[in-house]
Amino acid sequence: MELGFFDQLTSKVDAKGRVSLPAAHRAVLASEDPDCVEGKNPHMVLVHSKSHEHCARGFTLKAYKKIRKRISRMEYGPDKDDASKALIQAATLVQMDDNGRMILRKDIRERFNIGAQAVFVGSDDHLQIWDHDIYYDNLEDEGEGKNPFILLNARKEV
Repeated sequence: MELGFFDQLTSKVDAKGRVSLPAAHRAVLASEDPDCVEGKNPHMVLVHSKSHEHCARGFTLKAYKKIRKRISRMEYGPDKDDASKALIQAATLVQMDDNGRMILRKDIRERFNIGAQAVFVGSDDHLQIWDHDIYYDNLEDEGEGKNPFILLNARKEV
């Protein structure tokens, strides 16, 4: 069975920036971390460049390896430099501790205004990590009552 990230799960962030990663998400990280053998804790690559959404993004080691491979295949020039700055230079390897927590560095928490609670939002191949209030305020702005399955009609099958 192929695992992916899904759901919206909230965790408290303590004063040191430690936050518990939901168990379902840790299982995905562990399944795609070749070094995560029995007794070892999984890693995640946290990309903390700013984007169109106000969140950090966490990737499994396997998914991040694909990103780096795509960048390495790009021709040298401004596009490759921009991709490298946004996806390699602004990335941090994070390991879960024995209690299933990770540390969100202070500069990352400040960049994305992550306060006392973080929301882990599954986006299939990666996690989005949002401040609780910012995430739910954005949901309210999008409005309710839309049929989400209509979005599938506008997309071409891959």
